[in-house]
Amino acid sequence: MKADSLKISKVFASGGDVHYVLPHFQREYSWEKENWQTLFQDVQGVYDAYNPEKEPEHFMGSLVVINDGTRNGVIPAFKLVDGQQRLTTISLLLCALGRLVKDKHPDIAKKIQRLLTNPDESGFLHYKLLPTTKYADRETYIAIIDDKSVTSSGSKVAEAFEYLYVQLKYQIEEGKVDPTTYFIALANCLHVVFIDLDQHERPFEIFESLNAKAKPLSPADLVRNYIAMRLPEASQESVFNQYWAKIDDILQEKRTVGKSRLGELTAFLRHYLAMISGTLPNERHVYERFRDRMESEFKSNSTFIGELATLHRFAEYYNRLLRPEKEPGSAVQQQLKRLHTLEVSTAYPFLLAMYDAFEQKRLQPYEFQDALQVIENYLVRRYLADEPTNYLNKMFPALWNAIDRTQFGTSLRQILLAKNYPTDGRIREVVYTQSMYEKSPQGRQKTVLVLETINRHLSKGSGGFTVLDGSSTIEHILPQRLSDDWKKHLGERWEEIYRDHLDTLGNLTPVTQDWNAQLSNEIFAQKKEKLARHALRINSEYFSRSIRKWNDAAIRERADFLCDQMFQIWPAIGEPTVKHNATGTKPKAVTILGDTYIVKSWRDVACQTAEVAIDIVDDFDRVVNQMPGYFFKEKNQYTPRQISNGWWIYLNLNSGAIKSFCRNLIAVAGIPEEDWQVEEG
Repeated sequence: MKADSLKISKVFASGGDVHYVLPHFQREYSWEKENWQTLFQDVQGVYDAYNPEKEPEHFMGSLVVINDGTRNGVIPAFKLVDGQQRLTTISLLLCALGRLVKDKHPDIAKKIQRLLTNPDESGFLHYKLLPTTKYADRETYIAIIDDKSVTSSGSKVAEAFEYLYVQLKYQIEEGKVDPTTYFIALANCLHVVFIDLDQHERPFEIFESLNAKAKPLSPADLVRNYIAMRLPEASQESVFNQYWAKIDDILQEKRTVGKSRLGELTAFLRHYLAMISGTLPNERHVYERFRDRMESEFKSNSTFIGELATLHRFAEYYNRLLRPEKEPGSAVQQQLKRLHTLEVSTAYPFLLAMYDAFEQKRLQPYEFQDALQVIENYLVRRYLADEPTNYLNKMFPALWNAIDRTQFGTSLRQILLAKNYPTDGRIREVVYTQSMYEKSPQGRQKTVLVLETINRHLSKGSGGFTVLDGSSTIEHILPQRLSDDWKKHLGERWEEIYRDHLDTLGNLTPVTQDWNAQLSNEIFAQKKEKLARHALRINSEYFSRSIRKWNDAAIRERADFLCDQMFQIWPAIGEPTVKHNATGTKPKAVTILGDTYIVKSWRDVACQTAEVAIDIVDDFDRVVNQMPGYFFKEKNQYTPRQISNGWWIYLNLNSGAIKSFCRNLIAVAGIPEEDWQVEEG
């Protein structure tokens, strides 16, 4: 390894020929406005401090390259392992300067063109820097260097150039920058550490520790570069085109997965590793776990490439889990769509293993479809029982290896019954008090799925069922904003009924957006009349009944009706082998954002959760406004606890309802669900 401090002009061979190419596995150009702005301000600072007697030096980080011989026998070529974001952006800034001064300072424009191109060469070799083809980066960059129009693309290269061009144009037109001095500052005062690696070194180990001034690399970026460094030169292009380019194409980091918000490729690698090891790796250590596994288990080139082929196969399965319409089988596709609505990313390690067994003919089609239905049953019932999802992060990765493959369906049911499987009684108890109107649209779709499935079930045996002529929304029968007429309808206890039952299952029903607006906060008699004429059986069948008043008793009665239907759709798969009775457990401690607090009661849990929310939310009134009925300015018989900011909390709730309150509170406060855990005993 050789390391030298070089000026930018020297990096570009001081006007001589040189050629930098990004390996196939490098990520796309991903710098954004904050990065462009920082670099632009850095250059401006160097310009402002420029003194021809003693030129300032500004360190821009490192460029890590691998000497790749020569092109056409004379042009030095290098693979750019690390530093592409900086070098690309500096090139774009030079290009912007050249365009802006080409009429008044043609000598500067000519020098810049000589820094950016090899004028005597044609094709790709004409350009000193050659980005990857991802998201049209190469095509866009070449068009900019050649001063041609840029076609519409997803490349950030065009956005970066436009930003730099506009900023620099303003500086020049306002007389704040002298083009000649600015060019000298760019070419001679910006320095990088130029690290030239030997082909036989382990460059990925150096690459891991170098990312100065760059946008942080995702685990997927690190994996991509590790693979590039592991593969021999002769195999890189063929392996890239056959496997990794396809993985990169179908699983894109700019799209995210589930509540983790990880990029698709990073999320896939994490779930793939969980499937292999039986343990879900920390999202911050996905790359390290991937690298360690590849280093220990796939030491030869042939086995390493074989594992990449396997990764490609599983990436195709993962793509179908994320986008069920890619699944060719209609029955499986419909089941996957339902699971996707339930946001089942926690189950992906198990579903990947099961998918592979199905595709490799080790699992019969009927077994696969039955297992998907059992997983839906388990997840829906846990959702209805308001069970935490963080438990599933440990359960699902280990599930595949625990199953007896000779009795797949039976074994799967037996194991799930021992994994906090909710009973009918537990579900019925919780739906009376649990909020099922989630804050996010994605969360509400789970409740829509439950209600629409009940509607379809009510038409069973009729030869068809009614669907809405628009997207489903959730209507609150007892409205979210109570009019005086509604308060009169509810009677003296209106505040208590509103607080305890507004968002519970019995008070929710599916309608279109138009109907939602029409029903709004109409009095119950008018709502009932319209719902009794509604096309959906879940509305017409129930609200054509004689219902005089819509109060807490009526809401609980409808919850019972809906539970009766749910238990036919998702019947218990057996008797749980581990009894789960939330009312019989007591909390010992609650851990929030990594800090553990000792508690003695569920009320302690609620108060401690509220105190953490106070610390991290700037405007606690926003929390109060989103959770009406739980916070009061004055003490009353139902609010025995006061929190540090002066609010009193309504705590006349059972343990299940307090859990629901806490989960809603952390959602409003922006605390990830996995960062709130209660130890019970």
